[in-house]
Amino acid sequence: MNALRAIAGVALFVGFVVTLVNAFTPFFSYWLGGAWLWLAGLILFFDLDAKQKTLTLLIASLACVGWLVAWQTGQFEDFIGVISVNQSMVVMLIGVQFLQLVALPTGGEGEKLPKGESGFIKSYVGAHLFSSVINLSVVLLLADRWIKEGPLTATQLKLLTRTFCSAANWSPFFAAFAATMVFTPGASLMMVIPIGLAMASAAFVLTWLEVRNDNTAALKNFVGYPMHFNALWLPAMLVLLVFVLHWLLPTIKVLLLIALSAVLLSLVVLIVRKGLYQGGLDFQSHVQTKLPNMKSELLLFLIAGVLGAGVASALDGLSIAIPMTHFDGMSASITLFCILTLAVVGVHPVISIAVIGHWISGIQPNETLLALMFLMSWAIGAAFSPVSGVSLALQGRYGVSGWSLFRWNLGYAIKMYGAACLMLFLVSYLLKL
Repeated sequence: MNALRAIAGVALFVGFVVTLVNAFTPFFSYWLGGAWLWLAGLILFFDLDAKQKTLTLLIASLACVGWLVAWQTGQFEDFIGVISVNQSMVVMLIGVQFLQLVALPTGGEGEKLPKGESGFIKSYVGAHLFSSVINLSVVLLLADRWIKEGPLTATQLKLLTRTFCSAANWSPFFAAFAATMVFTPGASLMMVIPIGLAMASAAFVLTWLEVRNDNTAALKNFVGYPMHFNALWLPAMLVLLVFVLHWLLPTIKVLLLIALSAVLLSLVVLIVRKGLYQGGLDFQSHVQTKLPNMKSELLLFLIAGVLGAGVASALDGLSIAIPMTHFDGMSASITLFCILTLAVVGVHPVISIAVIGHWISGIQPNETLLALMFLMSWAIGAAFSPVSGVSLALQGRYGVSGWSLFRWNLGYAIKMYGAACLMLFLVSYLLKL
């Protein structure tokens, strides 16, 4: 299986390169990059565990049903185009994976762990900033260090889930952002990111006040992680590079600019640190051994695109229109509630975004408001859903109870939903919707 994983890693990288080249010059057909990604997905399907295989097959079955209904009702589209609908999103996720080579926070093994309230604040802020760029890796890094001191505490688990998930509100390097931009390419980043940062700040304040009020002793005895904030220059450089490239190349998708920036910056830093030869070897090793680790999200996002388009086409064929004619603060809040309710029963936000994104396009919603709602749905839903990626990772790797994670984060989710509704109404008012 190691050889097949290496082949899948190479296929992912080839798909990544072909898609980026095609963005600048139509040297290849766009679907060719997607074909390489699907090839990797088919290989890696057999590397999934039983639960992941079942989930993948279930989503694929629903996609087939959707397209069968679409075909029967005369709404069958160009399927080659449909299987590439989430291609740019997957390419962005591949690019971000390379940041793990150079951007992981150091420290923790030989250092004294910070304790108390200040340790909580530093660990939360540091984990949030690092995970906003390199995602779930930071959660596992902290948890691996803490588990050596004993079972993960409720306070530590609240920190891990909320600091990570709240980054989905604003980080352009998050899967949530990639899924959202597929349907809202015209959203104003100058509005989406600052508002997202405000929502992430609200998440921190709510969590901080909650752990202070719930158990003063738990906060006083909290064991944190020694974050080195001077290492944040690389994520900051990456954000700046993306904005500059977006200004210079406004016709290129933001997702592809993020992917290009991430891999180029990672490669340059790697060569500077280790030299051309060793840096090249590390880069090659990452392609063959680390890229295949994104197997679950790869298959989820590839199939979600097909499912979303299929369900939307089926609904069109059955003449089932979205039950709204105008998308404003009220409509956004109701839609957000529906997505969060679905998250409780196991529907991943990427599925909801894929279906609603296709379905709602008919009423031409304001893309900035829609983007904010989608990002909020991911940030809140992933934090308390017992089957979200971060929840399943904590359950499978550390034996944490999924029910406990849901129970500890439900009150937080309700409060964040209230804050999200207020923000959506405010944005709707400012945009005069």
